[in-house]
Amino acid sequence: MIISAVISTYNRERYLPQVLESLAKQTFAKSDFEIIIINNNSTDTTEAISRGFIASHPELNCRYIIETRQGLSFGRNRGISESTGKYITFIDDDAFLAHDYLQKVVDAFIEYPDIVAVGSKILLHYEDIVPAWENKYLNSLLGWFDPGDEAFDFTSKNYPRGSNMSFTSEVFEKVGLFNTDLGRVGRNLAGSEEKDIFQRIYAKNYKVKYIPDALVYHCVPFERTTTSFIRRQGIGTGQSEKRRVQAAGSIHFLKRIGSELIKWMASFVLFFSYLIRGKFAKGWMIVRFRFWVSKGLLAKSRTSA
Repeated sequence: MIISAVISTYNRERYLPQVLESLAKQTFAKSDFEIIIINNNSTDTTEAISRGFIASHPELNCRYIIETRQGLSFGRNRGISESTGKYITFIDDDAFLAHDYLQKVVDAFIEYPDIVAVGSKILLHYEDIVPAWENKYLNSLLGWFDPGDEAFDFTSKNYPRGSNMSFTSEVFEKVGLFNTDLGRVGRNLAGSEEKDIFQRIYAKNYKVKYIPDALVYHCVPFERTTTSFIRRQGIGTGQSEKRRVQAAGSIHFLKRIGSELIKWMASFVLFFSYLIRGKFAKGWMIVRFRFWVSKGLLAKSRTSA
């Protein structure tokens, strides 16, 4: 098997058929890739959807697996252990792929044989109205990622995002698996597990490549654009960052506090920039999000999101 597509899913019956069909329509040779569906304790119709898809697509190498340890990192790690591909790509259960996605990813690993991971663009697919606060500084909260139209090597200051990241299977033997103390658990919107694993990759001086043409489309329903959702995501981000840097030592936590202060200054600059252009909602949400991240980062105990 050349590449394994791992989907760790939790109660996403609304989107799961869409991502599975986008995999079924890939231009890549069906005999050369596998689909691994990891059901992370879903209580909806995930199992019926998965088994129905497998039955209706006998030409595909597709397996359905239940992972009872709750959390996205557990799901991804189970996918790694079940994969047989030379490469592993992680597919979000609320996204869908361009028809040539797998081909573009494999082509990148072949073209750049010294890399251990690759990432590409994540574009937004709004299902409802575009929120008034939408801007390029906060779109990443909705899954957006677009560093441009030219390939480049990532540095330690940046990394691929979870909706569009692929690895050589061997790299996990060298840097370890996803940190199960980080990442989403159920409806909790924590994160930082992707940043963590890429920092471990960079620490060993391995190369990670950005390519512009392996496209993923991330679905954005109305509920993901609400203030309540952004608040939960901000606090979850801060909590995850706190756990990540504290695990590395107190000096790293102090450095993270310093970088948070810099981000606060940048947030105020952006706020006033939008304000003088009559776009208050865009600037105000930047400030509010920074407040929620700081709240999660500085909380003495786990804050309910």
